[in-house]
Amino acid sequence: MMRINGEYSDQFEFGGAVLGQTLNIRKPPRYIGRLGQAVSIESITETQVPLTLSYQRGVDTQVSSQNLALDIDNYRTRILKPQIVRLSNLIDQDVCNLAQGLNFSVGTPGTTPTTLSTYGAAKVILDNNAAPDDDGRLAILNPMADFTLMDNLKGLFHNGREISSQYDTGSMTKSSTLGMSWWMDQNIYVHTVGTLGGTPTTNGVPAQGASSVITQSWTSTTLNAGDKISFISTSTPVNAINPQSFQSTGSPMQFVVTATMTDSGGAITIPIAPAIYGPGSNLQNVTNLPATTTAIYVWNTPAASFASISAKQTPNNLVGHKDFGTLAMVDLPLPGGTDKAYRAASRKSGKSIRVIRDYVSTTDQWIQRLDVLYGTAVLRQELGVVVAG
Repeated sequence: MMRINGEYSDQFEFGGAVLGQTLNIRKPPRYIGRLGQAVSIESITETQVPLTLSYQRGVDTQVSSQNLALDIDNYRTRILKPQIVRLSNLIDQDVCNLAQGLNFSVGTPGTTPTTLSTYGAAKVILDNNAAPDDDGRLAILNPMADFTLMDNLKGLFHNGREISSQYDTGSMTKSSTLGMSWWMDQNIYVHTVGTLGGTPTTNGVPAQGASSVITQSWTSTTLNAGDKISFISTSTPVNAINPQSFQSTGSPMQFVVTATMTDSGGAITIPIAPAIYGPGSNLQNVTNLPATTTAIYVWNTPAASFASISAKQTPNNLVGHKDFGTLAMVDLPLPGGTDKAYRAASRKSGKSIRVIRDYVSTTDQWIQRLDVLYGTAVLRQELGVVVAG
C-alpha cells in the first residue's frame, strides 16, 4: 500500500513538523455548466480534506558494548534491517486501514471472491466515477484473495508471460489484468460488519448536503464505522452519478458509516460520508435524495438477508486509483550530542526514517531508536472501491 499518493510530504515544514499538525488539501471545484448564450454565474466551492500527522511510530533496540564488539558480526543486517522491516510493516497497516473510509464496495462480506468479474464490477465503479484511466490504477489483495483469483484464472486465455509469472510466484502480483497493476498485501484491513437486525428505512428526507441520515425500524443493531449503506427505491432511486457528466450510473450510491452507532428503540441517526447532495447542487452525488421510508441495504444486502453478513469479518481488498488516498511522511529533527543521528530518507518514495544511536555510560549500553512521523488520509472516496472478502 506504499503505492498510493505521496506528493504532500514536502508541504509540511522541513524538519519542523510536529505530531498533530494538519494540512488542509483542496479538492477541485465542480461546476454544472450552462446551455445557451446567457451567463450563469456559479459559485466556486472548494472542499477540503484534512491531512493530519497522526502517527509517530518507532522501533527501539539496546545492546551492550560486549555484544556489539563480539556477538554482532553484521549490525546493519542483523539489527538495523529487521527494525526497518517492522517499521515499514506498521506504516503499511495504517495505510491499509484507509479502506475503512471508502464508501463504494462490491462482493460479499466473509466470502473470498473467486472470479475476475467481482473485480471487474469494481473497475466499472471507477469508470463511472471518472477515475483517471492511467497507470495509477491498482488492485491490492490479501493473500487468500490473491491466490484464489490466480488459481481460478489459470485456465483462461491470457498473456503467456503473465500466466507464467503467476504460476511461478503463485500470485497475481505485478500483473496488468483489467488495466491495473495487482499487488498482494498481508496487512489488508479486516473489517467486522455490525450486528444487524430489523427492516430499516429512512425516517424523513435528509437535507441537501446532510452528513447524517435519520433511520428507523432497526432491531438490536450496531452499525460499525466502515460499514457501507445504500438507499434502495424503485420509485425514487438514489443512484450514484458520474461526477463529470452528472448522469446516473444506474447503480445505487453507497455511503460509509463514519462512527459506530447502536439503535435506540429502533432508531439510528447514521453519520455518513460523503455528505449527500441531490439535484441542483454542483456537488451532486445522487439522482435523488432518499424519500421517507426508503429501504436501507448494508453492504449491498437487503434486510431479509442481514443474517448472512451480520458480524462477519471481511478483508477490505481494494481496487482503486493511487490518488484515492495519501501518505505524508515528514522529516523529524536531528538531535545533537549523540553517537549517531541521521535520516534514511528518499524524496522519490516520500519515506523519511530518523535513526539515532546513543551510548549510556552508566550501563555500558548502546540504544538505537528509529522514528517516523506521518499522516494518512482518504483524498477522493470515489477513486477507491472495497472488494469484500
